[in-house]
Amino acid sequence: MRAAAQEQRAGAGKGGRWTAFKGFLRDAWLELQKVNWPTQEDVSKMTGLVVAVVVVVGVFVFAWDNVLQALFKRLF
Repeated sequence: MRAAAQEQRAGAGKGGRWTAFKGFLRDAWLELQKVNWPTQEDVSKMTGLVVAVVVVVGVFVFAWDNVLQALFKRLF
């Protein structure tokens, strides 16, 4: 950890910000290559699940809203 910080400080003086930026882009690209990306089938399944949950919660909130609205109309 300490050696990496010293290398960054030493490298920042030689090439400046452009060198540091190129190093950042290189490191970001290497990390993106390590990502376990989901398949199209996984994305489709998860999207369907999210849509289904949103619909179910929406119906639940709608039903409770109507019940409570009718209840308060009778009370007031």
